[in-house]
Amino acid sequence: MESTPKRRAVRADARTSGPGSQFRRVALAAFSWAIVFTAFHLYWFAGGRFGLGDDPDMIPETRTTEDYVWSFAITSMFVVGIVLPLALTRPLGRRIPRWITACCLWIGAALLVVRGGAGLLDTALRETGWADRGLTGLTYQQITGDAHPSLTTKVSGSCIDAYFVLGGLLYGRAALLHRRQARDRGVVRRAAPSRSSRGR
Repeated sequence: MESTPKRRAVRADARTSGPGSQFRRVALAAFSWAIVFTAFHLYWFAGGRFGLGDDPDMIPETRTTEDYVWSFAITSMFVVGIVLPLALTRPLGRRIPRWITACCLWIGAALLVVRGGAGLLDTALRETGWADRGLTGLTYQQITGDAHPSLTTKVSGSCIDAYFVLGGLLYGRAALLHRRQARDRGVVRRAAPSRSSRGR
């Protein structure tokens, strides 16, 4: 069958606005988010201060076995958070079982939203006077090393918390679009035999 300009336009529109294209854009946005997130953490652990405010104890020290285990877990999540969104935009990513992909994306989304949302709520409770020790039960002195942290430190902390929430929303959106993309592929596969049988 000859391909008319109208059919070509429809196919081009499907490629640029369909679930697959939307998923690719969101997955790449999540990948970019993870790169920036990881880069800032490496910068901070190397001694950088930009984005942390001006209080002395914003980065906890790794001292105990539990601290090292936690650091390893966080590092592993960084790696998965970077590799998975990018892999899913490549043909190789289709080989990853869908349930593994879904679990990783949804768990990442939940952890990020809870972490960021809890931080924002904690700050709001402290600043409004509803709970001087916030959600954690810790004082500012215990958290930042300063009983009266500066506005710069508070704003920096809130920006970091908001960035966590943004990441959670991106990974959650990627999970939804990935499920829709997989469902649409299943519909196409089921429809293919019926079309071929009609052609006989």
